[in-house]
Amino acid sequence: MADELDDFTAAEIGHALVRYLVDEDPANVGRFIPDLDPTTVDDAKAARIAQSLVELLRKVSIA
Repeated sequence: MADELDDFTAAEIGHALVRYLVDEDPANVGRFIPDLDPTTVDDAKAARIAQSLVELLRKVSIA
């Protein structure tokens, strides 16, 4: 599953997740990473975020 993500899609997902954590954050997760700035997350980092999320979801049998 995480290995099925192409780099472009993974980067899009990662960027969207970071923006969501900064802009919306209904669960108040941002307090754990107060210096998070979406403009500093490059495509490679965003892709790793998405791939890690998918892998985590697979491990807990959600995806």
